[in-house]
Amino acid sequence: MKKIKIFLILPICALLSCSDDDGQIGNYDLGASVILNTSTLSTLDENHTMEFSIFTADDVTVSGVQVSKGETTVDATISGNNATFNSSLLGTLNGEEQLEDGIDFMTVTSLSNGLPYSKEFNVKIEKALSLEKELDVITYNSSVQDTLGFKASTQSAVIDNISLEWKKGKEGTYASTTPLGRPLNIDGEEIYFVNFTDTSYGYNLAVKDTLYYRFIATSGGLTDTLETHIPIVSQTFESSNSVVLSSDVSKSKLSLDTATLYSDLNEEDGEIKFNGPSGFEKEGDTDIDFVKVGDLSGESEYYNTVDKLFAEKDLLIAKRLYDAGTKETGFTTTAKGDLFVYKITRTVTEEGADDKEVTEYGMIKIGDILTTNGGTTQTDLSIEYGEAEIK
Repeated sequence: MKKIKIFLILPICALLSCSDDDGQIGNYDLGASVILNTSTLSTLDENHTMEFSIFTADDVTVSGVQVSKGETTVDATISGNNATFNSSLLGTLNGEEQLEDGIDFMTVTSLSNGLPYSKEFNVKIEKALSLEKELDVITYNSSVQDTLGFKASTQSAVIDNISLEWKKGKEGTYASTTPLGRPLNIDGEEIYFVNFTDTSYGYNLAVKDTLYYRFIATSGGLTDTLETHIPIVSQTFESSNSVVLSSDVSKSKLSLDTATLYSDLNEEDGEIKFNGPSGFEKEGDTDIDFVKVGDLSGESEYYNTVDKLFAEKDLLIAKRLYDAGTKETGFTTTAKGDLFVYKITRTVTEEGADDKEVTEYGMIKIGDILTTNGGTTQTDLSIEYGEAEIK
């Protein structure tokens, strides 16, 4: 066995050593130490060889190591500087308590110097399955790829296969699925979602639904499961801007792109402008038009009022309403609470790259309309709006 040299500086040092747990002096120096090399097991490693390393002083030998959990005790097999036992002693590994606290057990080591040597150990238990790349949401009908990645890992257990099940919402019933069109790789895999709609992937899921996935790893008669859930969300504009268009010529034009107001004399930067007596219209050659939103009572509960629709910021709904509506370039009168959807195309110039056309959809919600009479009559039109590109 490995030998360690023990040098005594003061006689008392031969009697005392530091505790493994808290660094306090309190145990006799036994001239030997047993260290657990296998500190972590997966939930499937119920037949794994656990290993200790044994260190002794020159004049000390180890004749036996007993390992105990509860009322069960086994003799570890000693070979050279190592001692081993089978993890089956630890019992089932796949339970909430085991995953949270690990599993405690104890060793009693027989030393040639006759001193008693017992030591407590804890082995950490981890799930064989884990998410390597988490996915917070799946974006509906987006060409931008969303990716969910999982991996499987054990100490020695052989994973026979990994299956996958899905369900709609928490109250749904799980059913088998093969989103890649083939069995999953037992070491791990990435699952891609692109152009996800209610007709794709065979799930019939729409915006506001939640996709539940359950991965199942099988090793002999043992299984480990991993569940994750992913909400289906629409494409939206992230935030809205609040501005006031005015009949006052010093602030009658607006760039929707930058939320900046301009005077009537500016013929370059404005995209829409005030249109009396209480409306707005496109400015100059801006490639924009609008559709006034009508009755929403036939929409789902999430979009059946102007306030709900605007709060959701749903670009796909905005596009659908725009496509189905009558396009206008402006309106002379509006009222508080009116909602308009619009489509705008801009030419984007980037240094070192060709110009490109970018189309965005948005919503304009009418707020307070205030008319004052001083030397001249002035009308201020409060609007809240937002827009984004559909990808």
